[in-house]
Amino acid sequence: MAQLQLSTQLISQVCETLEQNDAGAADPGIASQYLSAIIGFLLGQQNMPLSQKEEILEELGAFALHVVKDVEQQRQQQSARPAAPPQEAFGIWKPGMS
Repeated sequence: MAQLQLSTQLISQVCETLEQNDAGAADPGIASQYLSAIIGFLLGQQNMPLSQKEEILEELGAFALHVVKDVEQQRQQQSARPAAPPQEAFGIWKPGMS
């Protein structure tokens, strides 16, 4: 497979395009269904045996799973980062002050 230039900007643009055609595509599940249907449509238009199309779909499914796992790992790493250490503060507070 070719090296892809996947970015949050590209994904946002694709999702915005889907939402322009169907407001329901704001739901990630529905947007994913559209993307799956687009894959099926594009692949269905190719002049090749059905068995080859099925093989490509299997490879794409495995690739999608790889991306899901990679994104999940990045999310876990970001949430595991320690919070910034508390910074010192100084001030005088007296009862009745707001």
